[in-house]
Amino acid sequence: MNKFILYFFVCMLCCSCSSGVKRIGIQPYGDIDQKVIHSISEILKTSYNADIIILEKKELPKSAFVQIKSPRYRADSLLIDLLKIRPDSIDYVLGITSKDISTTKKNPDGSIKTPESKYSDWGIFGLGYRPGKSCVISTFRLKHKKPKIFESRIQKIAVHEIGHNLGLSHCDHNECVMQDAVETIHTVDSAGFELCDNCKYDMN
Repeated sequence: MNKFILYFFVCMLCCSCSSGVKRIGIQPYGDIDQKVIHSISEILKTSYNADIIILEKKELPKSAFVQIKSPRYRADSLLIDLLKIRPDSIDYVLGITSKDISTTKKNPDGSIKTPESKYSDWGIFGLGYRPGKSCVISTFRLKHKKPKIFESRIQKIAVHEIGHNLGLSHCDHNECVMQDAVETIHTVDSAGFELCDNCKYDMN
């Protein structure tokens, strides 16, 4: 009987350790509406079977600031900052800011897309390492007069960027949350909230 109890305990311990629950930290940059943070928390919890930890807010690093076309923060610099501050207890960290963020848009061969004046500092919704441990989203380009649409955009971009962290690339399925925005918010609006079956398979 004692052996059975011991065996049962070991089995339960192994199951709990291999449950695959991810720990995602949300890092607010500056003052972010708590409703926005809650909305992101709920969708990430549901989409990725994740424990969500809200980190203490911090200011955007001055080193990420640029003013090439307009005042922006370089998303790639923010990804590095997030890696530096990510607690060891957290698997992935998602930064969120209300400021505009940008990156350099490149061709597959690494060259800057043309015209360079347009793509060298390109405003974006979000960016994430693929695969990696950090991603960042901005509410700046997601605003809408209807709160529900604004909320849905934020949720989709959050799920999308964490998907990149998990190794997912852009998807051709027109309802999958991992489809490429192709430089327009309308693509985000038409996408679903969930991963398609192929992306779910690739993630596992």
